[in-house]
Amino acid sequence: MQKFVVLPLALGVMLLCCLLPSVAADDQNPSLSIEKTVICRGVEKRTPLGIGNVFASDAGKLFCFTKVVGADHDTQITHRWFLNGDLKSSVDLPVKSGSWRTWSAKQIDPPDVGDWMVEVVAEDGAVLATIIFFVQ
Repeated sequence: MQKFVVLPLALGVMLLCCLLPSVAADDQNPSLSIEKTVICRGVEKRTPLGIGNVFASDAGKLFCFTKVVGADHDTQITHRWFLNGDLKSSVDLPVKSGSWRTWSAKQIDPPDVGDWMVEVVAEDGAVLATIIFFVQ
């Protein structure tokens, strides 16, 4: 009879252990999400200008504009800029309210042609959004 008691108890403990990490991660900021993220040529009055997904190699500075919603406490996101799969820049950005607009910039030089990607990453490491664009 002891075998039948131990098995359900062991399964219960295993299930609890599996759920704890996801519960802990959700407690950090359960409703944090990205409402909008774009690549653009500029930001004026917290509004992205010159939005696109293909840019010339002489574009100069490009911006990744992100609108974050749902933060229930001060937190941060990170913009990770990749060129052809290689990390080129990582920028930490504060998020200080439930609806927050923020952006980072990357200087684009003529040799920087190729496939670009920006990942928007939460404080806990979860990728919230990915945007792909091209420099030619």
